[in-house]
Amino acid sequence: MHEYDLIADWYASHRTGLMGVPEVTALAASLPAGALVLDVGCGTGLPLTRVLLEHGCHVMGVDSSRELLARFQANFPHVPVICAPIQSCELQARTFDAAIAWGVLFHLRHEEQEQAIASIARALKPDAAFLFTSGDVHGSLDGEPMNGVPFRYHSYSVDGYRDLLRAHGLTLDATHTDPGENVYFLSRKTG
Repeated sequence: MHEYDLIADWYASHRTGLMGVPEVTALAASLPAGALVLDVGCGTGLPLTRVLLEHGCHVMGVDSSRELLARFQANFPHVPVICAPIQSCELQARTFDAAIAWGVLFHLRHEEQEQAIASIARALKPDAAFLFTSGDVHGSLDGEPMNGVPFRYHSYSVDGYRDLLRAHGLTLDATHTDPGENVYFLSRKTG
């Protein structure tokens, strides 16, 4: 997203907490050794890509922000990345054991979220997990600006995500909300 290019330095210095770490740690611990994980909206890679790597996963990062990817590559020079929006990203015919999308889907308009989920689902192996965050109420709204840059947010309801996931061969296994009010959706690719 172009907005993140405008706030890359600020974002890199402020995305230092542990939000998402317990969820990604649990996901990584459930994967086979050497699992290949797609990190959608990987940003700088901190802290979530680091969690995956520390658990022995191989990671491919995807982000549409060139500025955040430059920081990602400085943090993890040996991890491959693609600079593209996930909804139109060519994943080079790779298949993944899991995918995460922390803090990214809700930036996409509803039709773009459907395209993104379809793209991710196509790239997942059977029974692969897909963990993502989004809102849980259908609609769109203007959020608080980050470092002066306005952002718009979009989400489906939980049932809306369940239906959208099902349409692309995924089953919603669980949802929960963390202390920071981030809503997590854990899904799995069927057969």
